[in-house]
Amino acid sequence: MSVLHIIAAGLIVFATIFHSVMGEKKLIAPTLAVDDPFIQEPMTQGITRFGWHSASGFFLLTALIIVLPDVPSVLIWATGGLWITLGLTNLIMMKAKHPGGFLLSLIGLLILAGEAL
Repeated sequence: MSVLHIIAAGLIVFATIFHSVMGEKKLIAPTLAVDDPFIQEPMTQGITRFGWHSASGFFLLTALIIVLPDVPSVLIWATGGLWITLGLTNLIMMKAKHPGGFLLSLIGLLILAGEAL
């Protein structure tokens, strides 16, 4: 584990909190308030909220992967590759108008650089 991994893990924790709090406020709650029979179904509401917030849980899991001792290098490389792929995909899909793409890409770069150095 390197200092770059610790910085990346800190950014992941920040991204996790931001994703859950702001996503709930700006995306999930307004979407689930739409007056549509399907959206108003309790199962639809539960699955939507669960899916969104469980992603945040997986973010935290990747932070653990990069800071725990004796994690196989291939798993750290894969984690860095996943973050940078998600970041670049976000940048492309959102035409660089969503700040998440930059942060996710930076996290991926830090993980990969920390493993390479």
